[in-house]
Amino acid sequence: MKKTILITALFLLALMPAILQAQTAIDKLYEKYAGQEGFTSINISPGMFQMLGNLETDDSTEGVKEAQNVMEQLKSLKMLVYEPKEGQKFDFMSEVKKTVKLGDYEELMAIREENSDIRFLVKKTKDNHISELLMLVDDENEGMIMSMTGNIDMNTISEIGKSMNMKGMENLDKLDKK
Repeated sequence: MKKTILITALFLLALMPAILQAQTAIDKLYEKYAGQEGFTSINISPGMFQMLGNLETDDSTEGVKEAQNVMEQLKSLKMLVYEPKEGQKFDFMSEVKKTVKLGDYEELMAIREENSDIRFLVKKTKDNHISELLMLVDDENEGMIMSMTGNIDMNTISEIGKSMNMKGMENLDKLDKK
């Protein structure tokens, strides 16, 4: 029995580098900064999306059905928002650009205004679905990165923007008009 436990422990120890390597750049950023001063972090697990997608409701309107359809396509959502306090100085977006290989993503849309830069980037699957939607917001008062993963149909991407009351997400509805 002890020999079996020892072999299992050694096997798991040998796999540890591979398991740690599977961690995404977003996960690394999230783990590094979640809970730190100036940061707000949000993590929605696959179980929560599944629960929301399967939620029984008396409301059978088209909007509720669309929202449930969107929830069924999502696997996870991680978001980090950096709002520096007065006197704090840290270029969060430089840290994001160092950690996340933005070249691995396709830019869907960029919105640049006087003091604000919002970018939507995606990783696509072979069947033209989105496996990850990345939103980057960089303005003079805050920096934000949001990663949404799943098997997201391009036709429902604007529904995500409509259903989330979050800075920058309202711009997703412009994608289906292209």
